[in-house]
Amino acid sequence: MYFLRGLYQDDPYLLQFRSKVTGSIAEEEKTGILIENTVFYPEGGGQPSDQGNLVCARRSYEVLHVEERNGQIIHWIAGTAMPSLGTEVLMTVDAERRRDHMQQHHGQHIISAIFEQQYGFETIGFHLGQETCTIDLKTSNLSPELLKEAEIEANNIVMENLPVKTEYYRRDQLAPELMAKLPSEQTEVRLVIIPGIDENACCGTHPRYTGEVGPIKLLKTEKVRTHVRLHFICGLRAVIWMQGTANLLKDLEDAVGAAGSEAVTRINKREQEIKQFQRERKELLKFKYQAIAGELRNKAQRINDVTLIIQHIDDADMDMLRGLACSLNLENQVTILAGGQGPFNVVFACGQSTPVPASKLAEHIWPLLKGKGGGSSGFVQGAAQELPLDRLTEEVIHLIKNS
Repeated sequence: MYFLRGLYQDDPYLLQFRSKVTGSIAEEEKTGILIENTVFYPEGGGQPSDQGNLVCARRSYEVLHVEERNGQIIHWIAGTAMPSLGTEVLMTVDAERRRDHMQQHHGQHIISAIFEQQYGFETIGFHLGQETCTIDLKTSNLSPELLKEAEIEANNIVMENLPVKTEYYRRDQLAPELMAKLPSEQTEVRLVIIPGIDENACCGTHPRYTGEVGPIKLLKTEKVRTHVRLHFICGLRAVIWMQGTANLLKDLEDAVGAAGSEAVTRINKREQEIKQFQRERKELLKFKYQAIAGELRNKAQRINDVTLIIQHIDDADMDMLRGLACSLNLENQVTILAGGQGPFNVVFACGQSTPVPASKLAEHIWPLLKGKGGGSSGFVQGAAQELPLDRLTEEVIHLIKNS
């Protein structure tokens, strides 16, 4: 979680700096550059690295990723070309990415401080993602009411525009509770301090004032093992989210012809109307299936003591085929129904008194239809590429007679 002291920590607003190349590392299709003094933040503490570019002798190298490894900060660039050892490079950090990460990371400090100090929920994990950020809190539940309270308190701290300080201490100068959280080899510690609000050991980039974080929005929670994961966004991310939410709300209001709470009332009313329509449709389909089933029974064949129905219905989808199969289901009946124009939906239904179960019947017939599916001894459904009805009928009759 803790890295070498760099220019990015002393002055996170410093986005350009000249320094010298001190070494390089080659790995596969990328090259790592070592620089004497860097303004690039290396990934760590839940915060992704800076990106940007290096310019040397009129050539620009895109910095894709920065990491700390074995006490060195490595700037990874694409390809194998690289500046010569000892040459001067102009480093330029992606300002928008740096500002975004400062807003998200310091927002996390504010949120974590509120949950720990006011509710006793310790932060045990943090991730700064491309779209949203997450904090893992040591609690089994966060109520909607508590989230609203915490969100208001977090934004109050932002609006107070409190100063943010960074100070360095030796390990033995820290309070015991802070010392306990540090790796045993850590000798010097950087504290990020919001006076009266929070003191936290951190290597990340932070603003000078809490007001620079911008709006804080707590989005949702999810249960992860024994703790709760809280999703949140800050700053420009929160503004963009609010714009999208406002546009979505306007679209919904336009769609139902009402605004605010009246729109919710109309949506709920339409939902009930749709459910009622679906219930009525289900009842009507029963009558439809019964009528079609009656016609199919008139076309049925008797093979020994088994009633056999094989039929192709051009406009039948799988739901209709299943409904018809249920309407036709008899103890001593074998039903094979197909729908569509190819590939075909196919169902097999066999009553309990028939000599051949649906699973065995389908297994025997699928090769003929160039199809496949699955089900049980009473019912199988699937899809077929071909539907030779005459050959199918012959095969089924043969199977029934010889079972």
